[in-house]
Order: sequence, then structure tokens, then C-alpha cells
Amino acid sequence: MRSRNPATAILAGALLLAGCSAGDLNILVLSARSPGDDCDFKDDSLYVSRGSLDMRPYTEGTSTFVTTRYYQVFSWQNNLQPNPISVGGSTVDPGTGNTFIAETAVYEYQYSDPNVTLATESANMHAVITAGGTAEDNSVPADLIQPQAAAAIEGSTAIDSSNQTLLVTFQLLGRLAAGGSKYTNKVTFPLTIYRSSTTPLDCAAGGLILNTGVCGFAGRDQPVSCTTP
Repeated sequence: MRSRNPATAILAGALLLAGCSAGDLNILVLSARSPGDDCDFKDDSLYVSRGSLDMRPYTEGTSTFVTTRYYQVFSWQNNLQPNPISVGGSTVDPGTGNTFIAETAVYEYQYSDPNVTLATESANMHAVITAGGTAEDNSVPADLIQPQAAAAIEGSTAIDSSNQTLLVTFQLLGRLAAGGSKYTNKVTFPLTIYRSSTTPLDCAAGGLILNTGVCGFAGRDQPVSCTTP
């Protein structure tokens, strides 16, 4: 059986901020954006407070898949301001030194199934927010269920009989363009994980097609199901 990953974000207060105090932080990850009608996560005014994932298997052709990853986009902002350097009245440096470059995402998990232990995982990434960048104009993606967590949850059985809650806490680590390490606050996003059936869904057998929702992945924020062509 193969796992399928998304490849291509009700209010901000529902996100839990942890870690250092606000006074120590300049790069802030904020609201989880709604995917919208086109899964483009563009509208900073539309938020979601949680998500869900149905890990029911489904068939496409001769292969069986399970959606095990959850891709989410968050607004973020850079409270560090640009510091332009001028010589003789001419700007020789526009002040990009306070641009933040995220290079690593660290994911921690709390899971309601006591039989499943999920270790902290990290993933390489590349995201940039310029000095003074606002949440309205800037967003950053996160692949919330990393490979080891996905495999452990998919292989468990509690999700067959009841919904489980997965709290994903992530933090972005990186550096400033001028040098020096920097990191964001920690943000926690809750996911409801379940498996609506252990029987693979074969939509083609009934002349139907897989319902992949607005983001093109079966089971994201809705049960795995079929729809008319």
C-alpha cells in the first residue's frame, strides 16, 4: 500500500503560541490560512482553527493509496525592520540584512492514542520573509505530518474505531541575511485523524471518481468518498 503526500492554511487565537516570550521573538508564525476554493491559501483574512484527515485506503487503477500528509499554509511576519545604509546621500545597502531565511522546520507531536509514540522530526526547507514583511502579504507552508509520524499513525488501529487527536507543534529555524541564527515562535495546530473504513474504496467500480476536495487529495478535511465524473 502506498502513501500519498500533498505536494503542492475560526480565528488566529485558536493557534497555541509557545516557546519564548513575545519580547524575544521577531519572526512570528501566526494564523493558519484557509485553502479557499482553489487551494491557493492566498486570503489572509480567512482562517482555519483545525483540520482532519481520513486515512481510509483507496484504489486508483491497480494501486492502493492512503493520504498520510497534511499540507498547511500559515501567515507570518517579520518585525525586524530594514536598516538602509547611505553614503553621501546615496543608499548603498537597502537594508536587507534583517531578512529572515528559514532552513529547518522542527515538528513535535502529542497524540491521543497511548499505544503510538511519535518522536520529534525535522525537515529541510527554504522560505524567506523580508525585513518588515507583514502577515497580510507573507505566508509559509508546513507539512504537518512528517514521514515517521505518518507511518506510525497509519499502522495503528485506534483510528479504525474512534477519532484521534494529533497536536502538531512546529517551529522554524534559520538565519538572518546579515548572519546570525534566528527562529520563530512555536505554533500548535490540531488535527483529527481517523480511518472511516479499512476496506479500500474503489470508485471506478461504480462508474464514479475519487472525491479529492479543493486541494486534490482524498481524505483532507472530509471523508474519503466518491463523486460523479
